[in-house]
Amino acid sequence: MSGSGPGEGSVVATAPVLAVVVRRGAAAWLPKVLARLGVGQATTSAAGFAPRRRVLRVLSAPPVVLTAVLILFALVNGLIAGRFGAGLHGGRLLPVADLETTWHDYLAAWHPVGGGTGSPASPSLLVLAVLGAVLGGPSAVAAGLVLFGAPLAGVSAYAATRSLPVSRVRRAVAAGAYALLPAASVSAGQGRLDVVAAHILVPPLIAGIGAVVARPVGQWLPTACLTALGLAVLGAFAPLAHLALIALALVAFVVLPDREARGLRRVAGLAAVVLLSVACLLPWPVVWLQHPEILLHGPGARAVEEPAGAWVLALSPDGSPASLAGALFVVAAVLAVVLGRTRRMVPGAVVAVAGLVLAVLVDVVAAEPISGGVRTTGWTGGPLVLVAAGCAWIAVETHQARLPRSLVSVGVVVLAAASAVAMISGPLRTGRDVATDLPGPLLVLDPGPQPARLVDRTGPRFGDDDLAPVGTAVPWLRRVDDDLQAADPARARGALAAAAARGVAFLAVPDASRLPELAGDLVAEHGRLPDGRRVLRVLLPTSPVELLGPDLARQARTEPAPTPQARPLVVAADLPQVTVRVSEGGAGRALVLGAENEPGWYARIDGRTVPLATAWGHQVAIPLPEHAAEVRVGYTEVPRTALLAVQAGAVLFTLVAALPGRRRAAPA
Repeated sequence: MSGSGPGEGSVVATAPVLAVVVRRGAAAWLPKVLARLGVGQATTSAAGFAPRRRVLRVLSAPPVVLTAVLILFALVNGLIAGRFGAGLHGGRLLPVADLETTWHDYLAAWHPVGGGTGSPASPSLLVLAVLGAVLGGPSAVAAGLVLFGAPLAGVSAYAATRSLPVSRVRRAVAAGAYALLPAASVSAGQGRLDVVAAHILVPPLIAGIGAVVARPVGQWLPTACLTALGLAVLGAFAPLAHLALIALALVAFVVLPDREARGLRRVAGLAAVVLLSVACLLPWPVVWLQHPEILLHGPGARAVEEPAGAWVLALSPDGSPASLAGALFVVAAVLAVVLGRTRRMVPGAVVAVAGLVLAVLVDVVAAEPISGGVRTTGWTGGPLVLVAAGCAWIAVETHQARLPRSLVSVGVVVLAAASAVAMISGPLRTGRDVATDLPGPLLVLDPGPQPARLVDRTGPRFGDDDLAPVGTAVPWLRRVDDDLQAADPARARGALAAAAARGVAFLAVPDASRLPELAGDLVAEHGRLPDGRRVLRVLLPTSPVELLGPDLARQARTEPAPTPQARPLVVAADLPQVTVRVSEGGAGRALVLGAENEPGWYARIDGRTVPLATAWGHQVAIPLPEHAAEVRVGYTEVPRTALLAVQAGAVLFTLVAALPGRRRAAPA
């Protein structure tokens, strides 16, 4: 949708209201607004029990006005962009599954993605599943975070500044400006949940870390545990931001003096924040160590990023015109330092500088995504959230001189307009890209430089690209992808035979693909996906479990893939748990799984554990005896279950400890 139509005007028209939060006219305007939002009845009821003046005073309070205006801003944006609906996805946001599937994907020890992997799933699935159990499902939670990220960020920023010795009006204006950060809006419009989570959580987490490290008074343990829980949620979506805040906490602990002999509380509080926030994410932090590229790219669908370059100095992750308005945060911070410098600005400056350094590192370091693909730099949106938070902290601490009210008003209007355009112009949309009724695994060929995706019958979904594949899977997928998209019929037919041996039953190909012509009688048209790609059915014998006769089994031990003429016996079974009763047969036959051979697989024949073999280069194979036998194959869940138990215990302890205890009554 174009940003120059009537819709944009309606969005921009709402922006001056946030500049008027300091004016008395808000009291008269707000009740009307609260009536697009459906709370007129509540207002009338309240007025019947309290004096009108008190009601108007409450409704015109800065936090109420801030919340109402930002909600209105989000609603208008969502309506203009047409993003109210089921299955919001696009950009880096793959379609989010239902509640049952999301829980299964998180708890499973083995995943049928990319040829199969025992890599642990991202805990972002856990967050969506827990919240989705009470908020209408994981997809509703993901859509709510994207659509209402700005109001949530504004409210959290306002609450985080409650300990600052400044007026509520100034806090509300600063929180509103932070909520309208263009870099966050650009990221939200592209489905980047990592930046959305950082935008919402960074201000209260900075405040919580400050309370634990600098002011551990009273009930310090609940504060530390609540901060640790928030850090864990942040780490589930944005692990780099999680580690950055931990680093800032360590710096603050070393630099700040130990006043009033609170050293033990500070050490205990810092330990709780660091250790509990990591324990609540187990076993995900293990993936950070094994695959540090996840820190650079963050969770989400794989993408090739364009470096931001010098635009990061303007708090722009991509140099788009709308995002350049982020430079106003830097200007406001510089003016605040020039007009009213104070020592209380130092923490905000440290946060801003740390975020800028991190943004530069993310922008210059390139790595291959965890799921495989083209080497690319990261997206600087997350670090720029830290920069914006630091700049807002500096600006709100100004005391000796105030910025002109007209200048502040113009700045907020520009931010609102830029944020609206940035959010609306993103690729998010409703509906699903992949059909959900395919009766077999699907190989998706992307038209870009990324290798093919091998997913189960439901199609690509949120969390798939965050799974670390087995080392041999990505080269195999890239080779099969190249062969299927080549103009050589022999290569295409050979790649189809290799894919069929992995259990692939369907192919999703671009609309202009010549594969049906090249493959001949090995594929047939099956329909189309909503995005226009054709779905082809593989006409070779295909199943996740196949029985190979002696001759074919000998070939599987030496060859990288079967020929199109190979005809294995299809076994009706699903991975990873398989129970098969085989009859008598020739010596040397084998049972072959459409899965990468990695530690964790086991096989038992008539109750006795037998060693595994490899077929077609890297697939799991179980040599079979000549006599009839019962074969049980599975993937061990013991390590995954143990780590999940540790995680559950850490989360439960943190939740209970975060609850504030009763204060002891003062002696009479």
